[in-house]
Amino acid sequence: MVSLFGAIALCLATLTQANAAEVTDELQQEINDVLAKTEGGVQISQNEIAWNGGEVIMAFPLPGETHAPVSSSAAQRLQSKVSGLPLDTVEDVAPEPVEPEEYEEPVGAMATDSCPTQTFGNDWYCFYQYKDFGGRRLQWSAAYNHYVYFSSYDFENRTSSWSNKGGKVIGVYGRTVTGSDLSCTNDLWYEQPHSRSASASPDNQADCFTTS
Repeated sequence: MVSLFGAIALCLATLTQANAAEVTDELQQEINDVLAKTEGGVQISQNEIAWNGGEVIMAFPLPGETHAPVSSSAAQRLQSKVSGLPLDTVEDVAPEPVEPEEYEEPVGAMATDSCPTQTFGNDWYCFYQYKDFGGRRLQWSAAYNHYVYFSSYDFENRTSSWSNKGGKVIGVYGRTVTGSDLSCTNDLWYEQPHSRSASASPDNQADCFTTS
């Protein structure tokens, strides 16, 4: 016979499992929504989507977290491949802490920059959904002499912080006509090599970018 305390403990455990499953389901639903709104994406881990064999990777915060973690082992294999490195190359470091004095605006105490490090080549650049490098992370390493549209990754008007860890200059632009990628010619900001901002300005207006 199950005691009263045992029954309570069992009930609490069941509720905890149900809550955990609900949180995990919410993350999967976010991923499903992005996959449904874009083309060519493949889920490569619990919290990551890759396009073009790892040329582009979107990482989501894990359940209960506010920042996307360092790339998973699956993502690191793809990063190694696109960087021309051995597939067992590993980035086993914590997200890089951010020093407030690096920015024009204050940075939260918990802000971290999880854009891939030079372990995978010194060319990675990332866009983040929220200020202080929070929320989803969308990352590239390749050069583009044409516009790359955030709408292809369900990320238009979502960039609130960014990190450019490579040697490229990243030009970021917004649309002059709502809903028209062809009008993405309005200069917003330029990311100099090896720079980053925990507070993009203007916020939530980036629609495309080029590199040089």
